[in-house]
Amino acid sequence: MNNMINATEKLFYKDPYLCQADCEVEDVIEKDGKYEVILKSTPFYPEGGGQPSDIGYMDNIKVEYVYEKDEVIYHVMSEKPRNKIVHCEADLERRIDHNQQHSGEHLMSAAFFKLYNGVNAGFHLGEDYVTLDIKIKDMTEDMIKKAEMEANYYVFKNEPVKTYFVTKEEAEKLPLRKAITAEGKIRMVQMGENLDYSACCGTQVRRTGEIRIIKIVKWEKNKGMTRIYIKCGLRAFKDYITKNDYVTEIARGFSVEDSEIINKVKSQTDEIGNLKKKISTLYSTIAQNEAEQLMENSKDKYIIKEYKEEGFDFLDKLYEHLKNEEYILILTSLKDNRLLFAHNGSFAIECGKLFKEKLKEFGGRGGGNAKRAQANFQDTDSMRSFTEYLKENALN
Repeated sequence: MNNMINATEKLFYKDPYLCQADCEVEDVIEKDGKYEVILKSTPFYPEGGGQPSDIGYMDNIKVEYVYEKDEVIYHVMSEKPRNKIVHCEADLERRIDHNQQHSGEHLMSAAFFKLYNGVNAGFHLGEDYVTLDIKIKDMTEDMIKKAEMEANYYVFKNEPVKTYFVTKEEAEKLPLRKAITAEGKIRMVQMGENLDYSACCGTQVRRTGEIRIIKIVKWEKNKGMTRIYIKCGLRAFKDYITKNDYVTEIARGFSVEDSEIINKVKSQTDEIGNLKKKISTLYSTIAQNEAEQLMENSKDKYIIKEYKEEGFDFLDKLYEHLKNEEYILILTSLKDNRLLFAHNGSFAIECGKLFKEKLKEFGGRGGGNAKRAQANFQDTDSMRSFTEYLKENALN
């Protein structure tokens, strides 16, 4: 590359919605099977400041990625443009989305700072969410709701958003919510007269009302801070549509109004919990009766039984009623293709050791201790073959 190449003119700073322009090619570098095109000016925003790059087309050739190094912007493409003057077209829908998300993040951060003095320590604009790491360890739901309301109040005020360059000394005289670490020219984003002042290289809306709405969709503790997930503008609207469809479908299923869903779900959850307890008690009774029947019918020291309809949870309950009795147990569930092998400790058989030595030969997976081992199999035939092995070898 020619070392005399000047800094790329950033057309997107003149107009945050400018996505088309005819630009002059200054250099093309072939690198790693791609072409990196340098233009004298560009409408393509390069990745940086937590914001992904623009994508789009240059003379109908796809621009896959854009990055900046030493004030020069590189457009990564799979094909080399042929013309000296090229028509650039960045994805406008993507730019609008990024403008809304990035400006929404500024206002959300401003709200946490104003209400709780919580500084934003990190920001990421992803495909689904925008995340903010606020330096508040013990965030409450009430704090979240108040900050969300405050940020949307800033949106509804529809304040102007200004961007300009200042020196670091000039920037430090402004009411910043976060200290500046960069040197040289500082790009300042000012929202309203006193809503927010932040150093930022990303694209923004022209007025706060263009963000439309800011919605916190979830929050969690993260490295001694609180990570906030937000969606703004069209993303928030699409999220509302999806969740409203869920609510409508659930309400229809319960035959209740939307406002009654929570009470209905709580009522049914309690009812299901009570039924589970009753079923568990009944299942234990059935297992106890089955255990007594097995002991009564056993003519030797072995209890070997295959269950077609019952799952492994029934074998577990059955074991609880037999574990102290003097029998060697081989219980299998055809429903789950799982096997239980156990005894009360009075036999010279190490169940876990036997499984470790032989189980893989039968395609099984599992293990256990000296008195009990269990395994699952890919198919019933493999499990039955292992059962036969236990009968012929372990029980003699």
